[in-house]
Amino acid sequence: MQKLLLLGLWLVSTAGAAQAPWRGRVADAVTNQPLPGATLKLKTGGTATNAQGQFELTGTGDTLQITCVGYEPLALPWPPATSWLNVTLQPATTQLNEVVVTALQADGRLLEVPGAVAVLGPRELHRDNDVTLVPALNRVPGVYMHTGTLNTNRLTIRGIGSRSLFSTNKVRAYFGDIPLTTGDGETTLEDLDLSLIGRAEVIKGPSSSVYGAGLGGTVVLTARKAAYRERSVSSEGLVGSYGLRRWVTRAATGTDRANLSLVHSQQNLDGYRENNAYDRFSLAALGQWQAGERTSVTLLANHIRLKAFIPSSIDEATYRQNPRAAAANWLALRGYEAYQKTLLGISVSHELGRRSELAASVFTTQRFADEPRPFNFLRESSQSWGARGRASGQLQWGRTQAKWLLGGEWFSEWYGWRTFRNQNGRSGAALSDQEERRTYYNLFAQAELAPTDRLTLTAGANLNRTTYDLTDLFPADNLDLSGRRDFAAILSPRLAANWRPWAGLGQAVYATVSHGFSPPTLAETLTPSGQINPAIRPETGLNYELGWRGEALAQRLNFEVSYFFMDIRNLLVARRTGDDAFVGVNAGRTRHQGLEMAAQYNLVKRPGPWLQAAQVFAAATWGNYRFVDFVDTDRDYSGLALTGTPPRTANAGVDVQTRFGLYAHLNWQFTDAFPMRDDNALFSEAYQLTHLRAGWRRAWGRWLHTHLYGGCQNLFDERYASMILVNATGAAPRYYYPGLPRNWFAGLELAVKW
Repeated sequence: MQKLLLLGLWLVSTAGAAQAPWRGRVADAVTNQPLPGATLKLKTGGTATNAQGQFELTGTGDTLQITCVGYEPLALPWPPATSWLNVTLQPATTQLNEVVVTALQADGRLLEVPGAVAVLGPRELHRDNDVTLVPALNRVPGVYMHTGTLNTNRLTIRGIGSRSLFSTNKVRAYFGDIPLTTGDGETTLEDLDLSLIGRAEVIKGPSSSVYGAGLGGTVVLTARKAAYRERSVSSEGLVGSYGLRRWVTRAATGTDRANLSLVHSQQNLDGYRENNAYDRFSLAALGQWQAGERTSVTLLANHIRLKAFIPSSIDEATYRQNPRAAAANWLALRGYEAYQKTLLGISVSHELGRRSELAASVFTTQRFADEPRPFNFLRESSQSWGARGRASGQLQWGRTQAKWLLGGEWFSEWYGWRTFRNQNGRSGAALSDQEERRTYYNLFAQAELAPTDRLTLTAGANLNRTTYDLTDLFPADNLDLSGRRDFAAILSPRLAANWRPWAGLGQAVYATVSHGFSPPTLAETLTPSGQINPAIRPETGLNYELGWRGEALAQRLNFEVSYFFMDIRNLLVARRTGDDAFVGVNAGRTRHQGLEMAAQYNLVKRPGPWLQAAQVFAAATWGNYRFVDFVDTDRDYSGLALTGTPPRTANAGVDVQTRFGLYAHLNWQFTDAFPMRDDNALFSEAYQLTHLRAGWRRAWGRWLHTHLYGGCQNLFDERYASMILVNATGAAPRYYYPGLPRNWFAGLELAVKW
């Protein structure tokens, strides 16, 4: 009787445990965005996630199988140790159109996005030597990034930003919710080590109403996170040509409630050119906590310490005869840039119910820099702080669905700069002392309506107000250059549509009309005497775009084709008035139009005994960028080709991954010639580059994992200029930053995972 009673109690308890509801959420492992429609299966029982990625599951079995279109499947031991699961899935490399993107804040799959957005995942980011983000961005159609040195870059999107002198402007960037763009519109992507980035989403053109002043576009970087239910400690070392040394150490843990990473990186380079040494230290902490079933908290902290010597640009004769030479004036004084920079940010998101969410973030950035230059010694300091918040929700009437978004961003930056006489690399007598307060706010709204399963309509608007307040603190010259420039509020609307005309084919056509703008940079807001320029106005533009993306050939081909036409007015021109003096003027109007294409074909339909995956990819841009109405001083450049941007670019390559851990990436890049001067009297030279990387990943038992890799950049030793200083002046104008010749690298990563 006792045995029968115990058996009955055991059966009842087992049945009760089997029927206990297990609840949780399935999300993208990179962006943490919910994945609706994910399926969860047990031996007895199963379910699917709702529109918020949440599920409730009952059943029995030893393993829980989780699948979602566009993501790698996941198997978990069952039953779990906790009643709440926060499962994350890794995006698949073969179905990019199904991956959830966040760039337009609509949190939909790429196939459903009504705009030109390129998604760069781990495979796209790590095809090269991991030293810089530049090669990955240059494989995106419509994007071209000049790179003079590791700390001197200029990103252009569809020709926007091509006439900037030494940095990126007219293109915004965010790391999570933290702006990487300064108050006057300059962006420094090279500050972030590639080991911190899990995904990059590139919005081309003013296609987003939620990021403000991005005339050329916006780059949204997402932090790399720990794998789900995995703890790891890893160390990676890299060596290469010209004294390249790189070391990355990482500790990470991923659980249902927390995802934490601590990353240290050290990167050094002796340099190909004279006065070209580079030294960067970075320490970052990345964290995400699930504070309850509906609330998550994200922390980003990154400290950078950099010292980079400056070889500067050289003239044509030196470029052809001795490309390793530095500019004589910079070499003589051993000019360099040294700074410390800290980024901090915290974000909180809370689901109010099944169909609405609140999110808010606060952030701050500090920077202190010295730059001994041939013409003076520049000392800079800046501090910025801001906040960003949004409310979003969903509504449904029968089969009609709607999403709405309301939000705002406030940003304030204090920037102080002093110049001194340069006395053998030390600061001497003071020459100037000024500070500027830069403030802006963005108010944005977006609505998305899906009247049918195949049609999505989007309308959005952004309202921006920007103010510059200059204070002159230098009394020695008896001049007060203080002033204020309060730009009028700018309203930037956006209309878009996405139509999936063929049921079951996985293809969509989209069209957008959007307005964008970019404020003047610091140099452009000041007159040659250093006063606020009262006449300067922001650049504005209207963009029209039509695109087609999707999959074909039994889902083995992913493709996108887009045509764009952008009309830019109030073109900002930084006119040089001295060695380190520029004045901004609104000189006219430009037209940017072109055709972009990107495709990826999976050679292996399903993994075999030898090959895990094999893909070929290609991308191309055909652009026509021209001055429509451009008069600078007494010279009329109307009708000429736009300076500093290649009209045609192309990329192609192949990725191979075997079941034994061996892999290879082969990439080819073509860059067309482009004008180096506004009068089109001088053009750069077209060039082709080929890069190769191969490696071997191996797990030695359950805990120890190794990754051995190596490769060659510029395999065929092409001579080329990796950056052009447009409209250089002087008796021997210094246009050229020589690119690296053939160079090699090799690395080893050791990781312990449990």
